[in-house]
Amino acid sequence: VSLLKDRFGSVQFLEIGLYGGGTAAGIARRCRDLGCPLTATGVDCLIKHQPDRNLYPNIPADYDFRLGDSMDVWRQFRDGKKFNLLFVDGCHCVNHAQCDFLNYSPFVDVGGYTLFHDTAVPTNQYEQEPWPQDHSYAGKDPSKLGVREALKKLGLLQGHRTDWKLVEEVPNDTGMM
Repeated sequence: VSLLKDRFGSVQFLEIGLYGGGTAAGIARRCRDLGCPLTATGVDCLIKHQPDRNLYPNIPADYDFRLGDSMDVWRQFRDGKKFNLLFVDGCHCVNHAQCDFLNYSPFVDVGGYTLFHDTAVPTNQYEQEPWPQDHSYAGKDPSKLGVREALKKLGLLQGHRTDWKLVEEVPNDTGMM
């Protein structure tokens, strides 16, 4: 957050997949501690995942919640608004993870950051463990955790994209980051 404050003067946060709102609350708390202005928007497909202000009272009062599948909601961002922090933590299947990056990364300012959740491979394994996800709404069986595979297919891990730079990969022995 301090890097964004120094570079942009504020944090313009876009979160794909917000579950209960814990990440937004953490970002808001850090911004408040640093005296950094914050604008936050979140996209999630389940109404029960709308930020719970009882559990996370630090969610910004003006949090812009967009209900719907992230594969569709990106079309709502037509006002030219830009973000300097994109956190991708929606559906973890390969297709959604790739599409979330491709659909939302154009809204990230040059010099901004895109973070992905659940990308780490456990240090004692070569592949991520299965992570059950219910894709029955799409007529598909539960998938394996595919965020890392999506990043590989997009060329983001190998440095094949000249317009994006991998700044840091944070490994974790549990495979959940």
